[in-house]
Amino acid sequence: MRSRWERYALILLMLLVGASLSSAAAQPYPQANPAAPTTQAQTADAHSVTGEWQGMVARLRLIVKIEQAADGTLTGKLTSVDQGNLTIPIDAVSFAPSTGLRLELKSIAAVYEGKLNEDGSELVGTWQQGGNSIALSFHRPGANADMPTLKPRTMGSVPLQPCRTVDGNTEGLCGKYEVYENRRSQSGRKIALNIIVLPAISDKPAADPWFALAGGPGQSAVDAYPLTGYTTKIRQQRDVVLVDQRGTGASNPLACELRDPKIAQEMIGESMVAEKVRACRSDLEKKADLTHYTTSIFADDLDDVRQAMGYDKINLFGGSYGTRAALVYLRRHGDHVRTIAMEGVAPPQYRIPLAFPKTTQGSIDQLIARCAADDACRKDFPNLKKEFQEIVDRLEKTPAHFEVDNGAAGTQPVTLTRGMFVAALRPLLYIPGIISEFPYMIHRAYQDDWSIYGSAVIQVRNAIDKQIDRGMSLSVICAEDIPGTTEAMIRRDTTGTYLGDSQVRAYQKACGDWVQGAIPKDYYAPIRSAVPALLISGALDPATPPEASAQAAKDLSNSRVVVVKEGTHGTGSPCIDGLISEFVAQGSAAGLNISCADQIHLPPFLTQAQIDQLRQKANH
Repeated sequence: MRSRWERYALILLMLLVGASLSSAAAQPYPQANPAAPTTQAQTADAHSVTGEWQGMVARLRLIVKIEQAADGTLTGKLTSVDQGNLTIPIDAVSFAPSTGLRLELKSIAAVYEGKLNEDGSELVGTWQQGGNSIALSFHRPGANADMPTLKPRTMGSVPLQPCRTVDGNTEGLCGKYEVYENRRSQSGRKIALNIIVLPAISDKPAADPWFALAGGPGQSAVDAYPLTGYTTKIRQQRDVVLVDQRGTGASNPLACELRDPKIAQEMIGESMVAEKVRACRSDLEKKADLTHYTTSIFADDLDDVRQAMGYDKINLFGGSYGTRAALVYLRRHGDHVRTIAMEGVAPPQYRIPLAFPKTTQGSIDQLIARCAADDACRKDFPNLKKEFQEIVDRLEKTPAHFEVDNGAAGTQPVTLTRGMFVAALRPLLYIPGIISEFPYMIHRAYQDDWSIYGSAVIQVRNAIDKQIDRGMSLSVICAEDIPGTTEAMIRRDTTGTYLGDSQVRAYQKACGDWVQGAIPKDYYAPIRSAVPALLISGALDPATPPEASAQAAKDLSNSRVVVVKEGTHGTGSPCIDGLISEFVAQGSAAGLNISCADQIHLPPFLTQAQIDQLRQKANH
């Protein structure tokens, strides 16, 4: 499989990767509805949707072009500008004034449905992919976003102004709240924390809002959470408050470009080059004291925001690293927490990246076993376990050398070691669409065709790097995870794994060139609380497996753990959206019906027959 379109179609359009590190879906692909017959009236009306439309999901710019044939048939294509102008054909386009526009993109298992606004300059609707449904509006080129419907408001002592999320799809109220960078001295530089409030839809909202804390570490909550399904559900009854953690988003961001997206070797290989780490530190120290960007300090920032906005009790949510931040807040300010929900749980004692060798190994081994238990997958890839082990063994002896298509930068050479190979696999396994391709990807790599693997790594890492402020990430990890990681711990957790100790060593070296902030003496101690808690984990999660949830839950006396058997790192689905929103609404996990979690399924493994069909489509 050599064509660029075919490779990118296989790894999917990573639109939802930009939503959140914890929002990769694990639901069956949406089923396309048969297109309705085109009537004469519909043919005439269709002129209102033909032409070019522009939109954005998170920070990915999209262009949709719709054309109408002489017989009235509509066709179209979607281009992802920030993914090398990747163009995906739209398999079915239908439009009627009463129901709106429907686009079906079967190759990436996505559906868009939207309706025209009054002047025909905007399509307002939802994008559905992999079980997720997120708001997405398309505008005519040059058209301005709708006028705000919200009015300026002061909440407590925090003034807020009407605004929209960066992608223009969600309206809210934006403001800033200043805190001292050095909280202990209460002097010197101040940080303006970036806040967006999505006001409750209800006329009589609940008094306790929902605060969602982002992952990474280094991700913007303001960018991530307006996209999630549970946010939409929860704001029906209560305000949603999103605060960019200091060092992320628009709260004095500590951005580092440790990987150059134009250089394939950096995207696939080493990401902690000493010269780049030192240069980033030198640059950021002009605007920040990097020792003051830890989780505990952020927890105190967040409580200042809560108090300033006039809230007493709040509901906490965290995804991935955000679960650590939520738990630290619970320890420090538990009297103000009504509920805490977490997905992809990483408590403070869970060390990044020390845990990754075992968690990645567990996920890979489970996928290999699932393929062996699946008739179609076993038939097409009968020696998957042996082939994977042989790849690891070969790379340990001799690095692989191959070329990869890096979009606009062209075809570039790459050298791949064992550690690089396994480390880059972990974020791929967050995404159900790539999990479905895992057997084929490994089989092709075994045959020394690295094109599928290379393209997938570049796409996913590029999407993740756009979300993460790496300087803030290093400040957290170098203060909280790497110190105290002993040689005995490294041997215990890395010996005999596919990954080995390469990633831990890379972070140790990077932290040697960074700074180390202080953490509280009780930082690694169990966090005990009777606050109602809901902990959600995916059994296939290569980063934060169910064991981490179980560990945290032991000390949360009013907690409930939900394990999604076919879930990965964040399991976006209507089921999970419903469980989280219902938990918050009732203030308890005790009566939740969690049976729907067992109905969440990964897409089936890609078969040779489907690959042959893709080849035929590409050839035509």
